Amino acid sequence: MADEGNPVSKFAFVIHPPTLRHATRAVPVLRLLSRGMLKSLLKSAPPVFLSRIRRVRSRTGAEATGFLVVCPLLPKQMLELPEDYVLRRISEACRIGERMGARIVGLGGYNSIAGDKGITVARRSRIAVTTGSSGTAWSACEVLRELSRRQGLELRNARLAVVGATGSIGSLVCRSLAPEIGALELVARHIERLEALQSRIRELHSLPVRIGLDARAAVKDADLVVLTTSAPDALLKPADLKSGGIVCDVSVPKNMAGKFDARADVVIVEGGRVRLPYPPQVTNDIGTKPGVVYACMAETMLLALEGRFESFSLGDNVRTENVAEIGALAAKHGFRVDLPEDCA
Repeated sequence: MADEGNPVSKFAFVIHPPTLRHATRAVPVLRLLSRGMLKSLLKSAPPVFLSRIRRVRSRTGAEATGFLVVCPLLPKQMLELPEDYVLRRISEACRIGERMGARIVGLGGYNSIAGDKGITVARRSRIAVTTGSSGTAWSACEVLRELSRRQGLELRNARLAVVGATGSIGSLVCRSLAPEIGALELVARHIERLEALQSRIRELHSLPVRIGLDARAAVKDADLVVLTTSAPDALLKPADLKSGGIVCDVSVPKNMAGKFDARADVVIVEGGRVRLPYPPQVTNDIGTKPGVVYACMAETMLLALEGRFESFSLGDNVRTENVAEIGALAAKHGFRVDLPEDCA
């Protein structure tokens, strides 16, 4: 339900250092430490408040303010440390946002995929929690729709390959675009999960759905590609792509090796970016252009602007209706996917 009595809604967003370089850039004194000492420090350091995000404004006139909180763990640490330890640290970060008055908290980066993808963190939290997977899936779908329109490619005649198809975002992209697309290629690491997703899609939609474990084999004939995995190393190179192909890479870290402009005959976009109608006031560099935020953060902002303090996107089985709903809220509040102007 919307909170009509609160004109400026408050949200929090939990981030983490993607690399040691990011940590030392944010806190220069950390450069004095060896790599081993720095990793040990990040492993044991408590979450901290980083900065405010002021004046997140909707074109409806609604306004929200946010708090950036850092969970200091590195991606590899989140994957390799005991699960309960990692989830406790993320929960501690959420409590910082709660103490500052936030009524919903978004989980960014590996915070959103650790453990059961937000379910345990939400259970331990006294405020709403969302991973932003619906917003990220919506942004990937919108990138493909818009770039296909610009290229004169009809979705119903296109083959879409989704690498990381059984993850929360990949599954949402597959299921959301299944009614519009000509054929699907599903790629992931576990064949049993791929078979389950294949059956789920076939029960609802009459289109060819192939599955496989080899990303390169899947993308070589694909008109459209979505990359959405948490693989620590790049899985593909521009040379692997079909001429005329369109690629949206929303992986963390990126799944596409090399420069995105390495081939003039394909369009490769770093996805998961959303442009706000009015640039907010952000005191720290969040890794995006001014006025642009990550799609998972945009979902948190949209829910705050609506006064909908509910755990929206959790776990692997998020409904496709959530993706459509985030898209409707984005249109209402003036949020749109960020695309390079030269993608024509």
